[in-house]
Amino acid sequence: MGEPQNWTENQLTWRLLLQGYKNSPTIFGEQLAKDLESWEPPPGEGQLLQYVDDLLTATRTQETCVDWTVSLLNFLGLQGYRVSQKKAQMVRQTVIYLGYEVSAGQRTLGQDRKEAICQTPKPQTVKELRTFLGMTGWCRLWIYNYGLLVKPLYALITEGSRDLQWTKEATQAFNQLKKALMSAPALGLPNVSKPFFLFSHEKQRIALGILAQNLGPYQRAVAYLSKQLDTAAKGWSGCLRAVAAVAINIQEARKFTLGQKMTVLVSHTVSAVLEAKGGHWLSPQRFLKYQVILVEQDDVEIVVTNIVNPASFLSRSMGGPVIHDCLETIEVTYSSCLDLKDTPLEDAETWFTDGSSYIISGRHAGYAVTTSREVIESGPLPANTSAQKAEIIALTRALELAKGKEINIYTNSRYAFGVVHAHGAVWKERGLLNSQGKNIKHAQEILRLLDAVQLPEKVAIMHIKAHQKVSSELEEGNMLADREAKDTAKVRYLMRQLKQP
Repeated sequence: MGEPQNWTENQLTWRLLLQGYKNSPTIFGEQLAKDLESWEPPPGEGQLLQYVDDLLTATRTQETCVDWTVSLLNFLGLQGYRVSQKKAQMVRQTVIYLGYEVSAGQRTLGQDRKEAICQTPKPQTVKELRTFLGMTGWCRLWIYNYGLLVKPLYALITEGSRDLQWTKEATQAFNQLKKALMSAPALGLPNVSKPFFLFSHEKQRIALGILAQNLGPYQRAVAYLSKQLDTAAKGWSGCLRAVAAVAINIQEARKFTLGQKMTVLVSHTVSAVLEAKGGHWLSPQRFLKYQVILVEQDDVEIVVTNIVNPASFLSRSMGGPVIHDCLETIEVTYSSCLDLKDTPLEDAETWFTDGSSYIISGRHAGYAVTTSREVIESGPLPANTSAQKAEIIALTRALELAKGKEINIYTNSRYAFGVVHAHGAVWKERGLLNSQGKNIKHAQEILRLLDAVQLPEKVAIMHIKAHQKVSSELEEGNMLADREAKDTAKVRYLMRQLKQP
């Protein structure tokens, strides 16, 4: 910008930070932190904490605290900073810092904050309810089962009406939340020199946890954790939801543990479930993420326990062995057939299925059911048939042809395998809707597949990767089914070519 007198260009800068400028707190905090690096504290053990413009000094003795306070105030004055005498809290054993009371080894919600929230009248509009939930959300670390308490209140918001229609359940939740807030306990300050214990469980599609540390013969809570599962995880079986909840709770707990060892207590065999069933239910990206969090971190040890009551956990009980079998529960509850196996049956016939769909002057599709040596059935499919749909039709025809038999069926379709072993029964229970509430693709073909899997006397359906070297019989059967499905798809294409003049 040029000056009017000589029009020379100069850069103008602000000498004071603007009031209301969104980056002012960040800029100020960075500058203050830079200046504090040159402050030399007096002798004595202590710590200085800074958050934007809030400073907290903690020392072992009162005399040291006085020396540190005087030294720090003089330093700030010489640097040009102004300290508010009204806000300053000098040489106290309990102080208000960042909105809560901090004392020796613990932190509590300030009484003024709790009373201000609890005196809030019942909101009448969505905006007022959001404001109330924002205030209580800041206090969620002190409220056990916070996610469960506020669930009916968030349901009011999602109804879409500007003016709230209070239900009995929502009113009860509103009052319970205020009561829980007034009786919120003191939380221990996290001590990263001591190990942590995390009690994790899942309820109503919400990950719940208690992070604690030893205090004499008991555990003292450091934080109450509460977070909703994502949309996809909400549609899983209970044991798999427990895996998702543990992963979420560990991630939240690491904000306090800072890499210190953490023992996680959970009533499900999450490692076994992840290893045995994770590949069926989880995407490769999610499977890898959970594996990194639960298995490959040195700071996490998972202990399976029968504790389901948080009070038992805080009394330092480690619980006994778990009677509940997660793998068996998943098999019984979510398999599309009660005795469906994913390992080969002995003394049973072995078949292979494949579906093919490709584009050469239009889409062409076909399916095949074979043994390792001969074709049992094959045929072309309508031109608009996708590869997934063709794979489902192929597996369905194999099951229908195997009615009353003991049969092993191999498919190279991960999708078809997942339908019969994991997702199909859940989709059928939901009314053919996915976890987002939308209609699933190929709904009629999936229903037919779920009916067909009941027809054989005994059946095992295995997934075999395409174009992989396995035993000679499996490789031959898989290649034959793949080749026959493609050849059959060509039939309709060749017939069309012959009909053209």
